[in-house]
Amino acid sequence: MREPLHRLFFYTADLKLITGKSERTCQRILQLIRDCNGLHKHQPITVFHVCDYLGIPLDKVLPFLR
Repeated sequence: MREPLHRLFFYTADLKLITGKSERTCQRILQLIRDCNGLHKHQPITVFHVCDYLGIPLDKVLPFLR
């Protein structure tokens, strides 16, 4: 049985851990993800948006979110 997600939303600090890039670069990447998915500024980015954009499987991202 699959383990449930602990967090659904994705933040700049999470992307910094995964990519090793600077905070500002990660903010730009998250803005690109928001633009590609047609999200407004007040709408959060989900783990699924990030996985889809970066091409990383969900099971590789989950350990960084705990």
